[in-house]
Amino acid sequence: MVIGVVLGPSVTNLFPQASLERVHVVADLALAVVALTIGGELLWDNLRRIAGSVVPIVFLESTGAMVAVTFGVVLLSGNWPLALILGSISAATAPAATVMILQEQRAAGVLTSTLLAVVGIDDAIALILFALAAAVAKALLADSAELPLDEVFLHAGVSIGGALAMGAVIGLVAAFTIRRISSREGVFTLAVGGLILNAGLANHLHLSALLVNMTFGAVIANITPISSRRLFDQLSAFSPPLFAAFFVIAGAHLRLDLLPSLGLLGAIYLIARIGGKVSGAYLGAVLGRAPADVRNNIGFGLLSQVGVAIGLSLVVAKEFGGEGAIGNDLAITVINVLLGTTIITEIIGPVLTRYGLRRSGEIGQSQSSEEEKP
Repeated sequence: MVIGVVLGPSVTNLFPQASLERVHVVADLALAVVALTIGGELLWDNLRRIAGSVVPIVFLESTGAMVAVTFGVVLLSGNWPLALILGSISAATAPAATVMILQEQRAAGVLTSTLLAVVGIDDAIALILFALAAAVAKALLADSAELPLDEVFLHAGVSIGGALAMGAVIGLVAAFTIRRISSREGVFTLAVGGLILNAGLANHLHLSALLVNMTFGAVIANITPISSRRLFDQLSAFSPPLFAAFFVIAGAHLRLDLLPSLGLLGAIYLIARIGGKVSGAYLGAVLGRAPADVRNNIGFGLLSQVGVAIGLSLVVAKEFGGEGAIGNDLAITVINVLLGTTIITEIIGPVLTRYGLRRSGEIGQSQSSEEEKP
């Protein structure tokens, strides 16, 4: 991201704005891999086993952040489309940062297992919330006076349903095909071909490519859990350079000259998101009858935010940049708020995760459990 800032319009302008608008295909492919990976974690047996305690936490911490950020931004700016977009993106969490802290601290226990489950499905909820918010925001930008609210939500529902249906159909075809492929090259071709097919059809039909690929991954993982591991392993080897390019492109979008003027908006976003996540997770843990250690500390492990959030901000730049001057301003504001606040969340998120683990007494428990084994 820092390299992207240096190469972008804010510093050297080696990547001018016109160039950034022509490389969306790189971001699209990177986000397709992210969405497919998220879908691969949505295994039905796991979801059914943890539904009682984890589902209330995931639902309320996601929607809690969205509601808090949405109303915070509305009170500050009065801009409902901007508020809805920022609110929906605030639901996303960075699972990698949380998992790395758990491993580094050798944590084990009920809080650790609950955190792993929550961050595993948290981003799936964020993608659905974003698809709904984006559809409503576009309708509001078009002409809210001529478009009844029920039609707005009907259009959003059709868009989300269409994306889920498309991903399921293509996923079924891929799941039965992968069983008949023995070579690594064939699996790799199927994976990348499926991602490109999904993204291309979704863009052509104005559906969410993220939801299509998430469903695509979930269907493959649940129908052919053993064979699908080959597909995900192939993607894990293919993705690092793609993600590097993705973050360079994201950093190049940052407008350093706008950061001072967005300081208050960024502060509102941070404070509201933290408040919504922590309070929503606590309420969800209470409703799910989780132990006290989970209720009091689960929210501290859900504050990091980077990959999916940055990816969604690039989706906003692509989808709203062509909606006139208002849409372009919205896209610029969203991507700069998220790029600016990501730096902060990636600092305080791991620190607070460790704080919650220490309060629950789960730091070092993984090592202790191994030492107790005969």
